[in-house]
Amino acid sequence: MKAEFTRFLAPVFRVCLISVVTLCGACPFTTSASQSVHVHSLATQEFSCYAGLDDNECLQNIAKLRAELLRYSADLPRHWTWVIVASEDWQSLVGKLHLDGRSPAFTALKARETFLEGALFLPKPARTDELVRNLGVPADQLLTLAVSHELGHAICDGADERTAKRVSEQLRSGGKIDCTNSLTISDELYLRSRSDGPRSR
Repeated sequence: MKAEFTRFLAPVFRVCLISVVTLCGACPFTTSASQSVHVHSLATQEFSCYAGLDDNECLQNIAKLRAELLRYSADLPRHWTWVIVASEDWQSLVGKLHLDGRSPAFTALKARETFLEGALFLPKPARTDELVRNLGVPADQLLTLAVSHELGHAICDGADERTAKRVSEQLRSGGKIDCTNSLTISDELYLRSRSDGPRSR
């Protein structure tokens, strides 16, 4: 029986930054806190908070997220939903979805939703320190790294981590977006030989 959710590990990071899922039927959220004034470039983006997050904190986090997304306004995927989850609820959520709890974000491509952990917005001493160690960036860059990487998956509509990483870097540098597969010919031949080899029964 196939697992409902599949995770992909980014080899360039010491641990997985992002887990990409293809379905998200088990991701309910009940507290919606979209701002009433929409910047034109964000008009097709929806913002919500997972049940359990304080309304005031939710609004503050959404404001930070909107400001971050404005940096990439020309490249944002249309009709996308961003959900912020309190760090206290994060492990329970990713555990139910069988995702890597060390990752602070994941994207549901088919549902067109991205989930972000609260520690990306407001420091949570132990968790923030863990993310800084694991991802190798200062605390004030965690949100930028997570959002740009998730946009790499969303813009390219794919789960390939190398492509998402490259597009993430292109977004942050203002470069041209390139969603082509990042595998070299030797990489493809190696993967093909592995898939064509003997399989266990």
